[in-house]
Amino acid sequence: MLPDTAQLTQLQMQLAALQQTIAGLQRGLEAPPPAPATSAATRAPRSGYRLFGQDFPTRFAKETFVGMLRQFAELEPRFPARFQQAAATIGRSRRYVGRTPQEVYPMKPGLWKHTEPFAPGWLVGTNESDAKKRELLKLACQVMGLRFGRDVQVWM
Repeated sequence: MLPDTAQLTQLQMQLAALQQTIAGLQRGLEAPPPAPATSAATRAPRSGYRLFGQDFPTRFAKETFVGMLRQFAELEPRFPARFQQAAATIGRSRRYVGRTPQEVYPMKPGLWKHTEPFAPGWLVGTNESDAKKRELLKLACQVMGLRFGRDVQVWM
């Protein structure tokens, strides 16, 4: 017995639908396309720093600034006092580094809340421009005997 034309047309449509389903499933099994050459892993973070070849991404310039100082203080216990002496040569009224908020921002009580601890008993002022933070980080690298831009890279 031979199938009629209607049955044959219906079987052809079902076969076409099955072929489309199979093609879709095969596309799903294929490997994903390779990632672009400039992936997030190879790009520099928007904010952060690299110290001794290790990246420390941060969300803000303030976190970069304080984070580096904390690491320097952990590496060298005398760093806070040495950094305070070096930073004293930069400003006329601000000390940038001190043991109390009043010492960091003398006669500026409104700025006392803008200090962050970076070592036990030591505070740094964070109400500074990114350019000033970068200048202070360069100074901190000098105090540590590191080359800013070579041993330490900063993104702000």
